[in-house]
Amino acid sequence: MVDDILQREAYDCYRFLLDHTNFDENSSGCGLTRDRATNPNKVTIAGSGFMLSALVIGVENGWDARETNRRRVLLTVRNFWENIPHFHGFFAHYLEYDTGKRYKKCEYSTIDTALFLNGMLVADSYFACPEIHEYVEKIFHRVDWNQFVYRYNGRLVFRMAYNDIRGGDYLRKTQAGWIFRWSMMAEQLSMYALVAASPTVSKRRARALFQGFERTVGEYSGHRFVFTPLGALFVHQYSHAWFDFRRYLDMNGYDWFENSVQATLANRKYCLDRAEDYATFKAGLWGLSSCEGPRGYRGYGAPPFAIKDEDVKERTDGTVAVYAILASLPFCPEQVGEAVAKLDAYPKLRGPYGFYDSLNHDAAWYSQDYYSIDKGISLLMIDNHYRQTNWRYYMKHELIRNAVEKLGFIKKEEADVDD
Repeated sequence: MVDDILQREAYDCYRFLLDHTNFDENSSGCGLTRDRATNPNKVTIAGSGFMLSALVIGVENGWDARETNRRRVLLTVRNFWENIPHFHGFFAHYLEYDTGKRYKKCEYSTIDTALFLNGMLVADSYFACPEIHEYVEKIFHRVDWNQFVYRYNGRLVFRMAYNDIRGGDYLRKTQAGWIFRWSMMAEQLSMYALVAASPTVSKRRARALFQGFERTVGEYSGHRFVFTPLGALFVHQYSHAWFDFRRYLDMNGYDWFENSVQATLANRKYCLDRAEDYATFKAGLWGLSSCEGPRGYRGYGAPPFAIKDEDVKERTDGTVAVYAILASLPFCPEQVGEAVAKLDAYPKLRGPYGFYDSLNHDAAWYSQDYYSIDKGISLLMIDNHYRQTNWRYYMKHELIRNAVEKLGFIKKEEADVDD
């Protein structure tokens, strides 16, 4: 039964991404995927990255014809090369669906560009189309990673984003320019593979950047792992949707796949431990991560936390993100299966594209919205569990193979991974 629910959800996620992407080849917004269902004009670059991977999954599962999706990929990468605004190759985070212009005062984002590039490389690897590959090469090599590198506390790190609009997103009213830094463990792990794949970044610099973020180790209820400052579960999922960390240790011999396993189990255990405090958790549901809640979009999370300038003790109101459960499937399939069976018992949680974003029993509240990045990570991780589509085609791309060698990652024994 659980397998059927998950396969149906994967298809629903796929249909959402395609139905909310502009595939009009005469539009400057071609290839752009809506950020959420309830805002038809706002698109997200990251959503287009998930969409490109979805096009491969769609062919592999027989949901669409190969030529149909190859054409969709070609239209997307051609338009991204010709029309989508960028800063040193880094795309604007949000854009307008029809025009492809920057959405309001949004920033140029490293991580969202990286998520787009990840999906682009999967599509390039899978379709092996010379026309697609030409644009992929142009887009990839236009990204100037070195422009975003600087030294922080004696280590090389990346800036998170750049905004040339004074008082724009993530900036004070009188400020313009650089925005924060990737100095902590977060969702950016796969970005270092992309960096290493670039011929403009030396081996020494690529390895220094990978070593540059803090590895803060903590524990919850016996689960020990490198954790992220605010405890959101998506941080332990995004990079794993593309880079197959099951097969590799990093240059230090660290196992990032096992790190996500422990982070997932800790997140679940925290929710179960709080069952008497929150009705959602008492129902056996878990998955604290950034999502829509009764009071709007919130960054929910589970301990341990790593915020030095404030005393963070709790980041939950009983809201759980459905994708946080579904995208944990490769890490702890048994526990996910138990939760999925419970989710299916709530008809208000299901709409035309499968499960809505989130729920909160304590507030008697169910989301009525869909987010492309949440449906995207759900689709990719469900498919990775059953078919390993994204993992296979991402890891076989020549750029990623070169990056693995350049970073000095250590291949695990083949017996450690079941395909």
